[in-house]
Amino acid sequence: MSDVPAFERAIRADPDLHAALRHREILPARAPAPGAGLPPRFEALAPVLARRGIATLYAHQTRALELLEAGRDVVLATPTASGKSLVYNLPVLHRAREDAGAHALYLFPLKALGQDQRQRLEADVAALGPGGRGTRVAIYDGDTPTAARRRIRRDPPAVLITTPDMLHAGILPHHASWAAFFRGLRTVVIDELHSYRGIFGSHVAQVLRRLDRVARFHGARPQLVAASATVANPGELASSLTGRAFEVVQADGAPRARRQFLLFQPQGSPYALASRLFRLSVGLGLRTIAFTKARVITELMHTWVTEAEPGLAGRVSSYRAGFLPEERREIEQRLFSGELLGVISTSALELGIDVGGLDVCLLVGYPGSQIATWQRAGRVGRRGEAAIALIAQPDALDQYLVTHPRVFFERGPEHAVLDPHNADVAAAHLPCAAAEVPLRAGEPWLEAGEARRNLAALEAEGRLLRSDSGAEWFAAARRPHRDVSLRQIGASYSITREATAGERPALVGSIGSARVFAECHEGAIYLHRGRQYLVTQLDLDERRVGVRPVDAVYYTRALSEKETEILSRQRARPAGSFRVVQGRLKVTTRITGFERRRVHGQELLGTEPLELPPTSFETVGIWLELPDEIPRALREAGRHPMGGIHALEHAALSLFPLFALCDRHDVGGISQLRHAQIGRAAVFFYDGHPGGVGLAASLFERVESLLEVTCDLIADCGCEEGCPACVHSPKCGSGNRPIDKPAALQALRLMLGRDPLPANAAPDAAGEPLVAAEPAPLPLAAAPPRVMFLDLETQRGADEVGGWHNAHLMRVALAVVYDTARDAFETFHEADVSALLQRLGEADLVVGFNVRRFDYAVLRGYTDRDLGTLPTFDMLDAIRERLGFRLPLGHLAQETLGVTKSGDGLQSLAWWREGRTAEVEAYCRGDVALLRDLLRHAEQRGYLCFRSRNGERLRIPAAWSLPELVERERARAERTARGYASGSTQPPEPAAR
Repeated sequence: MSDVPAFERAIRADPDLHAALRHREILPARAPAPGAGLPPRFEALAPVLARRGIATLYAHQTRALELLEAGRDVVLATPTASGKSLVYNLPVLHRAREDAGAHALYLFPLKALGQDQRQRLEADVAALGPGGRGTRVAIYDGDTPTAARRRIRRDPPAVLITTPDMLHAGILPHHASWAAFFRGLRTVVIDELHSYRGIFGSHVAQVLRRLDRVARFHGARPQLVAASATVANPGELASSLTGRAFEVVQADGAPRARRQFLLFQPQGSPYALASRLFRLSVGLGLRTIAFTKARVITELMHTWVTEAEPGLAGRVSSYRAGFLPEERREIEQRLFSGELLGVISTSALELGIDVGGLDVCLLVGYPGSQIATWQRAGRVGRRGEAAIALIAQPDALDQYLVTHPRVFFERGPEHAVLDPHNADVAAAHLPCAAAEVPLRAGEPWLEAGEARRNLAALEAEGRLLRSDSGAEWFAAARRPHRDVSLRQIGASYSITREATAGERPALVGSIGSARVFAECHEGAIYLHRGRQYLVTQLDLDERRVGVRPVDAVYYTRALSEKETEILSRQRARPAGSFRVVQGRLKVTTRITGFERRRVHGQELLGTEPLELPPTSFETVGIWLELPDEIPRALREAGRHPMGGIHALEHAALSLFPLFALCDRHDVGGISQLRHAQIGRAAVFFYDGHPGGVGLAASLFERVESLLEVTCDLIADCGCEEGCPACVHSPKCGSGNRPIDKPAALQALRLMLGRDPLPANAAPDAAGEPLVAAEPAPLPLAAAPPRVMFLDLETQRGADEVGGWHNAHLMRVALAVVYDTARDAFETFHEADVSALLQRLGEADLVVGFNVRRFDYAVLRGYTDRDLGTLPTFDMLDAIRERLGFRLPLGHLAQETLGVTKSGDGLQSLAWWREGRTAEVEAYCRGDVALLRDLLRHAEQRGYLCFRSRNGERLRIPAAWSLPELVERERARAERTARGYASGSTQPPEPAAR
């Protein structure tokens, strides 16, 4: 047994380590929740449980097996080491014993996981003795030799283990050679389900839909079994990935050993502290794994550990993506055998590779999500008590969590987000699907609008060819799969060491096109397995990076500039004293140079310019439009407005992973003091992958929560001008210039309504008369016109948003519409604004009272459509045109109909603040009814009534007929639409009601 308590005692005995220890949490041991024994028909598999030392199943395993027995697709979402693989292995082994023609396909996101699973399965089969004969297990991935591949295709095993990459490029394109396997395909296992998110998840979703097509082509419809770490939405994730419904099992019945979780807040370098803890743990004989957040840090820590203690050189290793297959296998085997005492890894070892019993897990920086945190922590403790230590980096998210331990330990797992309909990804896979089985009109997955547009575009490009009958599409290329990488959008670059005296050129690794300019520009230092390489050549045509070994005292970091172009707007709403919009963006990045920084201490040694072509991609994002009062308030306070919103962007981005399951590289941000298309200050957050993966969109409804936490983080940080723990970003392409922390805090308080917006000194245009447009004759509608009477109430008053000119920030409390076609009232709340706008668009005429300058101004917070293009009759404007002055609706109703209004706008606001929504709705409905009855009175009698200042009751000529109003307002709306399209018309300024 390992002596984990000695690790903590050593920490407390070391003054520096003890000073950095911020919090210690004991996670107590947990007893198992036993389930039933093996189902009766699985009794022959008892030797499998005996081999593993299992006396009885856990409750969650029993439940999952029951659902599988009933023929359901099942997703099992429980922590690491809870026996998920046994749940799918038992039915597969049983089926293989009963039916020699039955096959199962196991999908793992990493090849190392497949190797690990094969060893376990083969041991299970061996335990069955003669009963396991014929139950072969084989791996078919990129490391499988060519001769072995031919044998596997010719005589497929009972269990085929592969990766989504090989399924995509090596199996589905050749499914005719796998006919026997697909005919007998009964089970598909999708392990480590939570890893299929983001752009990788979008690709795998398309591969699994192609798998379903090919299986159906061969007459099979396999059962699906998915296994995942604990995520908030396992059923939704599995369904998005496969297009099928799943039964979810997530109540964990497995036992847990006692664990202690230590939170460190180092005053100096977190990597130096992590290296000391690593050496301390290994020195105590504890088998240790350290997880870093970047490949560069993995290699640097490995270098520092072995430099400090050369005797550890043969007992520790680094491990990350980009290593050659034989390097990874060697490290895994040495770690499992105990020959290696420690390994420093990126997330590549996070998933369920069995590397034996580990004792200590060091998290060098918060992994970015609760899911990843507990997945990595689950790598230790299988031999008994374990220790996990988080060493906070000096960035905002790490500092926030290590100083709020209750948030850290009590937050639930995040939602895993993927977009199975990412247009760029789906378009890339359509030719692949067509090359496998011709696409046919009427297939469900081709019915969506994006799929139809993709088909048309691919046909126009010549990548898909339509049959003579027009009912089928074929791939123009024989193997379009070669151009599609599941791990990225874009091509990969090979990294090759230059030939030197006595050495031939050698492959070092690979890198994706999305990162090649930033990490492998000429002059960059590239790290691999503790060795430094200087990039000497970046060949864009050959997609090759040339490097040579060096011994440098510095590392490099790219500098960049970014800009955004808004391509379309999808939805919008007011939020606090700003407006949030979601839409499609084009992001352009230019790498302008790079910094050299000293390895020890990160001192800036110099900068160099670079001339590289710009890179652009289209994605989905949200952006926050700030009213002009905020930058003006910052200037008047002597602050730097651009530095303020830049700092706000950094801090909010750093806390993004608290709200969406993502890596820091998955989202990007841009802030601009005056965006050309918006005309005011804006802060953009966008998905860092072409087409978008749903991350930024998931924050559309929750952006206020993100800004609240951001505001508190900045306010709580003890620095004066900004630091990495609040508003500085190590990824900033402009080197964190300009940055103004106090301005960011002031801007956030104004945006969130903690401080009121200052009043606008500009004159209010509310009283300016409108010029009525001359009516143009249009044909009368044959059917009675559909008229909608509209009124809405708001959540905030003009004084709360800086004036009537900011009516778009007042937020809809509710709106009421009376529809003449349905002879009914309908209420719309804020969440229904999109439906309200759609309903208004169906009207032949919208009738309101001050609707153009107030109701439409409020609705501008939710849409960029010019509502002036709707045929609209504003009764207030019509009366003002006739009399030269305004009359309130209540006055008209009293004098014309003898009806008294139930309240006014101030009363409605008071009701809303008190939560008396029913009163607000009744008041709003009453105003709509008054508006309807006034128009009917005018149509029938030709006038309305008002009382003059001297008390006389007078008539207002109002011979309004609905057909004539429809004609006139249609013509006005058409002229407005033409003017707006040409840029000559602006929406009217809002006015007080």
